[in-house]
Amino acid sequence: MCIAVSLFMTLESITVLSWWMIFPLGIVGSLLHFAFDWTGHNRWAAIFSAVNESYWEHIKIAIWPTMLLQVILFAAGGYQYPAFIPAATIALYSLPISMVGLVFLYKMITKRNVLWLDIGIFFVIIALAQTLFIVVLEQLAATSVTIVLAALFLAGLIAAFLRFTLRPPQEPDVFIDPITQKYGMHAHPDIGSDSSAS
Repeated sequence: MCIAVSLFMTLESITVLSWWMIFPLGIVGSLLHFAFDWTGHNRWAAIFSAVNESYWEHIKIAIWPTMLLQVILFAAGGYQYPAFIPAATIALYSLPISMVGLVFLYKMITKRNVLWLDIGIFFVIIALAQTLFIVVLEQLAATSVTIVLAALFLAGLIAAFLRFTLRPPQEPDVFIDPITQKYGMHAHPDIGSDSSAS
């Protein structure tokens, strides 16, 4: 057991596990698309699962599993590497940028949503984030200033994802549900304008 933990805490083992987790992260994120309904529209589940069809909610279900993996890796030995927090922060910030960019690009060509492309892009952005994480972790010589700045950006990202499902900005590009034209949990077809869900 001690040998296994010791091996797990190496940079090489963190890298290997990060590669192997691309597909499971995609699966967990995909399942989070349905978790809000599965829990009977639980408010706590809403923070971590998709409550409507907006870009924000689809970004969220990529962010939380990836962040959970990073927390586990950090606790299991990643804390030994100064580049870990900057690498994790860059990887997490890449998820919304990649998702919005790739979805807007393909929709510019197809003029509509295509389910299999949406699913494929979801797995691609997870793979891109994991790749960025590994490259930065292995190559960045992080200073204390870099680590502090990354930690501040990471805290801001976490705060946004904790807050903006329950109190979404009234912004029509990323936060609005394209089907119901509503925001947050009120955009869910089973909840609508029911004030008890807020």
